[in-house]
Amino acid sequence: MTPEAAAGALEPGRPVRVLACDVDGCLAAAGHADYDLRAFSRLAELNRLAARDETVPALTLVTGRPHAYVDALSQALAIDLPMSFENGAGLATRRPYGYRLDPRAEAGLPALRRLAAAVDASGHLILQPGKLASLSVFPRAAGADLDGLTAEVAALVERLGLDLVVDPSTDCVNVLVPGVDKATGFAWLCEELGLEPAEVAGVGDSVGDAAWLASCGVSFAPANAVDEVKSVVTHASALPDVASVVAAYEALVDANRSAGRSR
Repeated sequence: MTPEAAAGALEPGRPVRVLACDVDGCLAAAGHADYDLRAFSRLAELNRLAARDETVPALTLVTGRPHAYVDALSQALAIDLPMSFENGAGLATRRPYGYRLDPRAEAGLPALRRLAAAVDASGHLILQPGKLASLSVFPRAAGADLDGLTAEVAALVERLGLDLVVDPSTDCVNVLVPGVDKATGFAWLCEELGLEPAEVAGVGDSVGDAAWLASCGVSFAPANAVDEVKSVVTHASALPDVASVVAAYEALVDANRSAGRSR
């Protein structure tokens, strides 16, 4: 991604029907930062408009957060589409309320439970509550080194002889079942929506986002994204987290409308 390409106008190969967005590092800064409610209001406004204006993409989520968290965000952001949660392990729906798990994720539950017990017994690590078919491991001490945490979790997985994938994020380490990740969750989401990935735009910031963003028709990285993500997206923003998402959403609407006028 060159600075010239990042600064250029959007020219999607086909109309973008859906905008899929990561949560941490995209809808808010990493480290459990406050949400910008004014920005949320703008995102919800655009998303409501999508119901009556086909040039406005509808909003959904592709995130590592648990089901209850994405369910709450769906209400804040007026999301009616299915949402991918827990790094592809599940697909959530707001109406009707519910969720489904990837069968591969369900098959990995015994291994996840063994690791969860070991993390609980460590005394200095903590699990994010509410996860159904994956784990997110945090240090109890503030300011802990993420590389060190990743190495410790990987060593624990190896010592227990578990067939699990260690996937570092911005401020925690995710542990996933092999064959289940954001890319598989995104593919499942597209199938559920009846869309080709080329009809979907994506926003992500961490290593786990790179693969699914690479399959999108248009993709964005906020200024705070890691280099691995910036190297695969079609547009790297100079704006951070949610400011970049609002700008991307508005640019997609403009691009869809421009394409409609040119036909």
